[in-house]
Amino acid sequence: MPGPYGVAVALSLTWRPLAGADLPALTILAHRVLAADGGQPIAATAAFLRGRYLADPQSTSAWHGADLVAVAAVRPGGDGALVGTAMVDPDWRGRGLGGEVLRWLIGQPAGTVETQSWTAEADALLRGHGLRPVFAEDVLRIELATRPPVPGLPPDIALTAWAPDRAERFFRVYEATFRDRPSFPGWPAPKWIAWISEDEDFAPEWTVLATRNGVDVGFVACAHGSAELPEGWIVQLGVVPATRGGGLGAALATWALDQMATAGLSGALLDVNANNPTAARLYRRLGFTAIGRRARYRMEESS
Repeated sequence: MPGPYGVAVALSLTWRPLAGADLPALTILAHRVLAADGGQPIAATAAFLRGRYLADPQSTSAWHGADLVAVAAVRPGGDGALVGTAMVDPDWRGRGLGGEVLRWLIGQPAGTVETQSWTAEADALLRGHGLRPVFAEDVLRIELATRPPVPGLPPDIALTAWAPDRAERFFRVYEATFRDRPSFPGWPAPKWIAWISEDEDFAPEWTVLATRNGVDVGFVACAHGSAELPEGWIVQLGVVPATRGGGLGAALATWALDQMATAGLSGALLDVNANNPTAARLYRRLGFTAIGRRARYRMEESS
């Protein structure tokens, strides 16, 4: 029958917008995609799926009987433009459904399309519809009980836990650490502070400044696990350029992982920018392994 964009897909499918009662089917689909493609485990949690697919009525979904086999939705991004995301059941790929939901997204119009489970096939599909990658992160995970030993914090480093009146100090270290990175967003302090600290899973007790001789030289920011995903998160870690190369980054990551292990968590996750091989090597040396990639694409400007 006709798909949402008017292209005939003779697969005996029913197309309709998603409803709140579809969350169980949506969760099953997300887990199937994650198992097949890897990627960000949080993308299969109820909170994430509600925010991406159910919080806004602009969605479409394909059903084969009671089985959800494809879905797409758009939501407002930070700049007000629409951001799209979609999934297709692994067993239903190669039948035109990926192109069908992508054309629906572009028609909304979603100028940005994201994927939490990137694959080479998804990349080819997105590029074939005029979208180009603008951001990619590898998703890394570590088993806390089996990680290799790493030297502890240097003796001249003091740690100071997060507090609201110290937030600006954290921001200054963040800015000094990342402003030379190609993907640096240039956020003002209030926006970055809110992004770090206002998430319900933020772990202020695992978020610390590293200070040497009274000068802030590094930081690590972390998040707790949840009932659906009981693993810790290293949300961001940075060391100012003048202090790099001395093992502080590895020591801060190890300190954070120690706190998570002491709290009874079995694993931890983090994202590392695909264009940051130095950080990726550090995390792999600590025992992290890649479990997938997440990415964001934008529509090419017309010439």
